[in-house]
Amino acid sequence: MTKTLFILAAIAGLVAAQAPPPQPSFKGVIRLNQAPVSNEVLRVKLPRPVERQLSNGIKLLVVESHRVPTVSLRISIPSGSLRDPAGVPGVSDAAAALIRLGTKTRSARDIAETLAELGATITVASAQGFATISLSSLTENLDSALAVFTDVLLNPTFPQDELDKWKTRQRSSLEQGKTSPGFLANDQLMKVLYGADARQYVHPTVESLNKITRESVIEHYKTYYVPSEDWAGMAGDITPRDAVSKLEKALGGWKGGPVRRIALPMPPQVAEKKVYLISRPNSVQTFLLVANHAIDRNNPDYIAVMVMNQVLGSGPSSRLFRNIREDKGYTYGISSGFNATRNFDHFTASTSVRTEVTEPALAELLKEFRDIRETPVPAGELADARRAIVAGFVLGLQSSSAVLGQWLDQRDYGFPEDYWDTYPEKVMAVTVEDVQRVAKKYIPLDNAQIIAVGDLSKIGDLLKNFGPVEQISPH
Repeated sequence: MTKTLFILAAIAGLVAAQAPPPQPSFKGVIRLNQAPVSNEVLRVKLPRPVERQLSNGIKLLVVESHRVPTVSLRISIPSGSLRDPAGVPGVSDAAAALIRLGTKTRSARDIAETLAELGATITVASAQGFATISLSSLTENLDSALAVFTDVLLNPTFPQDELDKWKTRQRSSLEQGKTSPGFLANDQLMKVLYGADARQYVHPTVESLNKITRESVIEHYKTYYVPSEDWAGMAGDITPRDAVSKLEKALGGWKGGPVRRIALPMPPQVAEKKVYLISRPNSVQTFLLVANHAIDRNNPDYIAVMVMNQVLGSGPSSRLFRNIREDKGYTYGISSGFNATRNFDHFTASTSVRTEVTEPALAELLKEFRDIRETPVPAGELADARRAIVAGFVLGLQSSSAVLGQWLDQRDYGFPEDYWDTYPEKVMAVTVEDVQRVAKKYIPLDNAQIIAVGDLSKIGDLLKNFGPVEQISPH
């Protein structure tokens, strides 16, 4: 799940999910013919990466492609919010935000101007289980861009004034988040599903911001911004020999690690259905989120689950979209999906509906859950879903950087070497029986965890029809 995960970005994504821009209507459209997935598509064979190891222990994958004169570099860092000190979420976010804002010899302005002159970018992405620092550069300027990248990675100063500005922006974002139903619902969701450990925090809190110091950020950097057992990758207009040579020169002095991987237990599904109502007086809409634990990324059911969700809630041809938006007109958008990673394993479906249709919208959403669990998916609908996934996979392999990303996932999760070569075939092999089996197993119904953000006076009583209701005060 790459970009720096600052609160403003999270709010923007949640607001977009709450009230997406108008989308074209597909109601009444009849498709007379459908192009089959050719055997050539099913025989996808990704370019093989070359694997090397640097002298400091970094494991490197190189995907060579000379179609365009650019090179990208991606290094995984064992940082992320799951490494934050107990009770102080946000330290890892601060480190990721500030690392590019000054080194021992360059100011933030110097760094920005130099990168602009070189046509290069450096990005730092901090997620919950890891962080990533990336470089993109023109081939001809790679050495100069690597010099800046190395300086940023090895010599950050974390200026106090930049930390103060960051904390001020985060406080403002938290206040803004309190006005976003999606933000409030997501916060509650993580407490419901992961309330026993640090996974419950998706952003800093007002209390934790007051505890974050420059010293704590520097300590986090020294401990976790080190070469570890995670993979690095380089893709584009470069040979493996040059990649190793340039990285040895740039990063040979970067020492430390390895850092032990985070290993958190996956909680079982919440057994009893429950409704959490977050009061938002005078709201003209209700934000609905339905969830429970499901699968992690290494689960052998993963591909079947992706096909099943393509039918249920992925895109404008899905059942949730066609029913609740197209047929009923209750919402502008609705979707479902799985957060299936090494440390997270939950399913969610969410939408924002007019207050007066809260009850029928939620009833229809749960009806679709029941239908996909109890009734076999028609063969034609299943074929459409499989074709859409295969087509999206193939289209996603148009750049060497995208191919590198697939190989990094393969190494990180320990998939078989031919995992991506056979991925289209595995998708197309998912059966009607597979879809119904995984739907029964992973789509919540009698144990659905329902989070509603809306006007208590108008929806409080009707939500009791869906389970015991607990009122939550937004903080």
